[in-house]
Amino acid sequence: MAKKTFITGAIILMIAGFISRVIGFVYRIYLSNIIGAEGMGLYQLIVPIYTLIILTLTSGVSIAVSKKIAEEMAKGHQINIKRISKVGLIFVLMASTFISVFMYINIDFVVNVLLKDSRTYFSVMIMIPCIPFIAVASAYKGYFYGIQDVSPTAISQIVEQLIKILIVMAVASKFLKAGLEYACALATLAMAVGEVSNLLVLAFCYKYKKYSFLNSNSDKGKIRKRKLFISIFSCAAPISINRFIISVMAAVEVILIPRRLLAGGLDYIQCMEQYGKLMGMAMPLVLFPELVTTSLATTLVPAISESISLKNFNRVNYRISKSIQITMVLGFIFMALFACYPDKIADMIYPGQNVGSTLFLLSFTCVFLYLQQILMGIMNGLGKQGLLLLNSVIGSIIRISFVYFLIPKYGLSVYIIGIIISSLVVCILNFATIVKNTGMVLDLRHWVVFPLAVTVVLFFFSKYIYGFFNFMNLYTQVQTLFAIAAYIIIAVFLMALVGVINWREVLQLFGLNDKKVRKFKK
Repeated sequence: MAKKTFITGAIILMIAGFISRVIGFVYRIYLSNIIGAEGMGLYQLIVPIYTLIILTLTSGVSIAVSKKIAEEMAKGHQINIKRISKVGLIFVLMASTFISVFMYINIDFVVNVLLKDSRTYFSVMIMIPCIPFIAVASAYKGYFYGIQDVSPTAISQIVEQLIKILIVMAVASKFLKAGLEYACALATLAMAVGEVSNLLVLAFCYKYKKYSFLNSNSDKGKIRKRKLFISIFSCAAPISINRFIISVMAAVEVILIPRRLLAGGLDYIQCMEQYGKLMGMAMPLVLFPELVTTSLATTLVPAISESISLKNFNRVNYRISKSIQITMVLGFIFMALFACYPDKIADMIYPGQNVGSTLFLLSFTCVFLYLQQILMGIMNGLGKQGLLLLNSVIGSIIRISFVYFLIPKYGLSVYIIGIIISSLVVCILNFATIVKNTGMVLDLRHWVVFPLAVTVVLFFFSKYIYGFFNFMNLYTQVQTLFAIAAYIIIAVFLMALVGVINWREVLQLFGLNDKKVRKFKK
């Protein structure tokens, strides 16, 4: 039953993730088209600070609450389920309130020293009071993950994205007339209200959704709240510290970019425009397919942990190998897609913003970014969070070095090279740890050689794929969509032809075809 529940939950989360990602992508496109590249650059200054605070506060608590609830459910101690979630809620509420007060007291430092742009003042002011509400949602998420009911979290994700885009569409024109800083504040307001709506959905489900297995009146195994608080803190603290370190380095990296562009001789508006095109427009396009790797990485963590607990290392290696293979296929396909049609894709989504050249350069990061994501999931599944943190810090230091020392002379193109080099180094370090702990054999033929060969063919024939639709006299945007669809179909067909894609193995990887898996249990 647990196996079936886990698979069903994973599928629900993937579907909800896809829907919310699509809505969020539409929101970002709409936002970038109304506030432009400079506005997106200004907005992107806020995002690292926001992400740093929220992820640090929420990641550890969500995992700690879900883990503790799962343990107590396995022991049959239903009395502790709601108690754990309430203690987690109090813990994260206290921490987030402290952070909000600290931010308010030091708002001038944040705006003028960290962000170095006074136009972000209203955005930071809007964000501060929303932090506790957003953080509290993590305790509710931990509760639902712990009892293995992902439906409320799936619904809340979709509601959050819908609220964001509705707010911006409803009042964008009024804020734009007031100035760019107010338009940026609107984007921050929409983000914050979306997160609060996420909390409201979770809180409603928490209060009114009933579960028969939680109706027991027995006091068996009851734990005092003080002990629960200590237990949650001891579990959440190291996770949050790891997340804080990684988020700080990521925030330093992205905040430095416009400053180093400024040091290179560009004026401030040019800096913000280039920064907005890179981080606010081109990067979301490149990261959109990461939905697959993120879902796969999430699925892998419990799957690998389960196989290791059963000492079924053949199955561990099989799941890891096929996950890497799927990721490499995805990376090569989208690398070629973005490199072959950068201007057409960028003009279709961001008309008149001239994002094509940035998208072309960024396309070559696809393989490395997607692979890094899946290897993180594998490392978590193997319980190697310490080494994962160390490797991630090394990657961040490499990127920050490129930003600080080379961007003033060579511009943003050298930063993209830095992304590739740092991701490659992190992937090699993670690979070394995985091979050492599992004895997995590298399958370079199916991971690299065959997918790369298909990619070369796609590069050569991409213009013919696009030109094939000329006879239909379509609008440029429609012809681009047809070409992208045809390109992906041809790419998948070629990958299957050379034996890189095996649909039966893909289904098996997600537990939907269990016949072949049985031999790995013997």
